Parts: sequence; C-alpha cells; structure tokens
Amino acid sequence: MDKRKRKWHRIVLPLCLINLFLFFVPVLYSVGLSSFAIIGDTRIGPLGNVYVQFIDRVKKMGIDTIFITGDVIDRPGKEEEWRKFLELTGGLTFHIAPGNHDINNQRSLKVYNTIIGKDPYYSFASDDTLFIILCTDLPEEIGRITGKQLSWLKAELEKNYRFKMVFLHKPLFTTVYGRGYGLDAQREERDFLHNLFLKNGVDAVFAGHEHLYNRTEKDGILYVITGGGGARLLTSSEEDGGFYHYIVAKKDREGYIFTVYDLQGKVRDRFSVKK
Repeated sequence: MDKRKRKWHRIVLPLCLINLFLFFVPVLYSVGLSSFAIIGDTRIGPLGNVYVQFIDRVKKMGIDTIFITGDVIDRPGKEEEWRKFLELTGGLTFHIAPGNHDINNQRSLKVYNTIIGKDPYYSFASDDTLFIILCTDLPEEIGRITGKQLSWLKAELEKNYRFKMVFLHKPLFTTVYGRGYGLDAQREERDFLHNLFLKNGVDAVFAGHEHLYNRTEKDGILYVITGGGGARLLTSSEEDGGFYHYIVAKKDREGYIFTVYDLQGKVRDRFSVKK
C-alpha cells in the first residue's frame, strides 16, 4: 500500500466509524419517556393524603412524569385546591385527563385553563409512542367524546406510531360498581369510540371515575380503570379492586411493563404492552 492510500485509511476510515457511531447510538438507546406513573381520582382537597404518599414514592423511584385519570380535586373550579395540587406535585411533569370534579361548567373550565395552563384535551409524542389525553367532561358534552374533540381525535389517531395510549376519566367499559355512569351510558357512541381505537392501533386506555382498580381486554386493547388515588373506594373487596393504588410504567426495547402498587408497596398486578 503506497503512502497516499495509507494516509487515506488513517484519516477517512476513523471519520466514517465516528459518523456510524453517532448515527446508530441514538437509534439504539433513544427510548423517550422511559418511565412514568399513573394515578386517578386523587380528590385533593379533603382527601390529599394518598396523593402525598404517591408523590413521595415516585420521586424516590426517579420518576418525573405522572398521568392523572381525572378528579384531581374535589370541588370543580376551586382555585385553592388546584394550587394545593401544584404545590404537592412540585416540579414533576403532569398530564391530566380532567374529570367531573375538575370541570363541570364553563367557569370551572376557565379556572382549569388559567391555573393548569393546558387544554382539556391534547396529545404529545415521545419517541415511538403517542400519548392522547381526552376530556370526558367538557361543558355541554358531559360523559361523551363528541364534536370538535372527536374530530380532533380521529386525526390524531391516524398518526403513525408504534404505540398509542389514551387517558380519559370516564371508562368505556365499566365494572358492576359503575355501570351506567361511564361512557357506557351512550352505548352507540362508546362502541364507535372503541372501534375507532381498534382501527387505529390503540394499545391501552387508562380511565378513572370508578374508585377501584380493574383491568380487562377487549379485541386486543387493554382497558384499565385506575381510580384508587384517594377518593372513597367503591368497594371494600380487594378482589374487586377495592384498594388504594398507583401504576408505574417502565419502557424497554420491546415495549412497556406496567406494575400496580398499593400504598404498602405490594405489587397487585403486572401487565405489558409489547410489539
């Protein structure tokens, strides 16, 4: 090999290897939102003690993003309760799917928008996952996903992501304790929404409203009710989900692993979404 070729190998080849490294490393190790926690029906106000324990636990786990499936506060439009929520949450990033104790009229919606500073429904993407936050309790649309929100949702769901997760307050498919008080009150609309999720590859739907824990699967979609965040439980039967709890999600290369903890730190359930 002559001197010119040896010089080329010494300079160009290392540069090629560096470029390959810089290109592939983000692809291999970029996992976006690698962990988050979910809780519902915290009812901060008279019943904030469970939320305090939850925040303490997730901070110790190194989790800095939480999702709340509605009924964050007790009295809609009560500014001091929202400010207490912000104080307790500290610097954590939060996403709220507002419930009927958060928003029930135009005034409480205005308070929500002003203090929380977010729309009642929106979406965001993290790496290969689309997170969709819905509001089942917009004024004049209580207990429904309809109108402009539904049109927006249809467009969002058409986006191409490996994983899609939905968060809302009132569940599509209720337990015996909440029958008729969720989106099942409008069954045709509920079924349309489920089929919309099915058509567009939604993996999991997290709801609150019922003060208990429940996990079911319908047509391959996981439906989870996580409403044990502090409000009075609907049942004392732990077999029926009557225990205070929260969920922690961890992402790996295959997908997400969800672990359900009670307040004593005991694992009550574990499930996954993988592709």
